Amino acid sequence: MRRSNSHFGLYLLLILAMIMWGLSWTNAKILGAYASASVLTFWRFAFSGLSFIPILWFTRQSPGLSLKSSVFVIGGALSITLYNFAYFYGTHIGLATVGGVVVPTMNPLFTFILAILIARRIPLQKEAIGLLLGLVGGALILKVWKFNFDELTTSGNSYFVICSLSWAFLTVITAKAKDYIPLLTFSFWTFSLAALLSFPFTVDSNVIEIFTYDWIFWLNFLLVTFGSMVFATTVYFYGTVILGSERASAFIFTVPLSALIFSMIFLREPLEISTVLGGILAMAAVYMINRTKRVLPPT
Repeated sequence: MRRSNSHFGLYLLLILAMIMWGLSWTNAKILGAYASASVLTFWRFAFSGLSFIPILWFTRQSPGLSLKSSVFVIGGALSITLYNFAYFYGTHIGLATVGGVVVPTMNPLFTFILAILIARRIPLQKEAIGLLLGLVGGALILKVWKFNFDELTTSGNSYFVICSLSWAFLTVITAKAKDYIPLLTFSFWTFSLAALLSFPFTVDSNVIEIFTYDWIFWLNFLLVTFGSMVFATTVYFYGTVILGSERASAFIFTVPLSALIFSMIFLREPLEISTVLGGILAMAAVYMINRTKRVLPPT
C-alpha cells in the first residue's frame, strides 16, 4: 500500500509536469517572435544547466561521470538538442495546438517500438491497442488524408515528428542510464552539454540581445525553461526511472488537452474537430496502457 501511495504522488507530479509541457507550446510560439530557434535553444539549456548547480550542492550529489555514464549523457544531450531545435522551428512556422497534440501522441508510439526492440518482447494486446489508438489520433490531428510533401515541410509538422522521435530516444536513454548515473547528475550534464552543442549554431546571431527584451519574453522564457525544462523534464526523467520508459511516456498523452486550452486562450488558435477527436483517442490510449498489469522487464 505504501508503494501504491508513493506512485500516486509520482502520478500527480507527472500530470503537473505534463500541464507545464502543454503550456510550453504556447510559450514557444510567443518566444519565436523574439529570437531564432538556435538562440532560444542555447539559452534554454544554459539557464537549465546552471540551475542544477545549487540543486546538486543542496542534495549533495556528486557531479562526477564515469566512462559508461558519459555515453548516456552524450546520447541524451544529442537527443534533447535535436528535440529543442525542432520544437522551436516547428512552433515558429506551425500551430502550437498541432505541435502540442502531435508530439505527445506520436512519442509513446516511437518509445514503445524502441523499447520492445531492445527488450525483444511481444506487446500485450492492451498495449498494442492503446498505441494504435494513439497512432490513429495523431493521423487525425495531422490530417494525413490531405498531406503532400510541401505541406509537411512548410506547416511545421515534419519538425513535430522529429520532436517525437528524438524524445523517444531520450526516454529510452534515460531509463537505461539509471543504473550508471544519478538522475540529477544526468540532468545537469545533459543540459550543460546540450548548451555547448547548440552554441555553434548561434554564431550569426546576437545571443546577448535577449537581455534587452520585454517582460513578456522573460515570462514565457522562464516558464519554458524552469517550468517546462527543469521541473517537468526532471520529473519525467524520474518517472522513467521509477515506472520504466514505456509507462512514463504514456503520461505524455495528457499534454494535448492543456496545449489546446492554452493555445486557444493566449494565441487564439482555432480548435478543429479532427484535433478534438485525435486528443480523445490519445487519452483513451493512456488509459489502456496504464491499465496493463504486466511487470515490464528491465530496459
